Amino acid sequence: MKTLVVLPARYASTRFPGKPLVPIAGKPMIQWVWEAAGKAGVERVVVATDDERIATAVRGFKGEAVFTDPDLPSGTDRVAAAMDALGEAFDIVLNVQGDEPAMHHETIASVVDLMKGRPDLPMGTAACPFASFDEMFSPNAVKVVVDDQKRALYFSRSVIPYLRSSTNFDMDFRPWASPDQLTMFRRHLGIYAYRSQALKQITSLPPHPLERMEMLEQLRALAAGIAIGVAETPHCSLGVDTPADVAAVEEILRAK
Repeated sequence: MKTLVVLPARYASTRFPGKPLVPIAGKPMIQWVWEAAGKAGVERVVVATDDERIATAVRGFKGEAVFTDPDLPSGTDRVAAAMDALGEAFDIVLNVQGDEPAMHHETIASVVDLMKGRPDLPMGTAACPFASFDEMFSPNAVKVVVDDQKRALYFSRSVIPYLRSSTNFDMDFRPWASPDQLTMFRRHLGIYAYRSQALKQITSLPPHPLERMEMLEQLRALAAGIAIGVAETPHCSLGVDTPADVAAVEEILRAK
């Protein structure tokens, strides 16, 4: 199956302008993501950007850049625009967010394998266990709950599911959750895979109110009834939202 990976990379981030180019452990952030995608056994990797500075940096490390409209509402829309600009047919298109420099190539490969092994799924993503109590309660760490077929039920910046009987929270979780309950808590990672037709369907829809409320583009697909399979991975990543996140990401990269 022919697979394309697109890395959306905007320059004009509200909280961290120019972040795709920020140096992380000696490389521009976008280069880390591009290198991980290149190790995942896919046919083509491109960076979808709206800025010549990012495109120049990408060409500098022998990558491929595609220009997309800066006014597109989400990374999914930029991925669809990049695919159209390439003018080629792909069976699976992946969106790996350009601000995930710690994304592991095995995680990308696991989502590709999920889509190849589950032809019933129009869309796929990945999740990992939470590393800490603080991480689970951070609104920057997106949570996902799945059904018995490993399909997403919902994504949120709030903690889901809610333990109604819990009265005390502790760093090691023991006062309020059994081992079985802990498996219900998953951290969503910034990666999506789409069948080409599903990608066209999603981007033909306007942003959904749930998407706008949570600022989570995948809720547009869920609200439209599009099933999203969730691959499990032990490799947690960390998105760079602010300059303060850089040091934490460098620590993850050193541990790889």
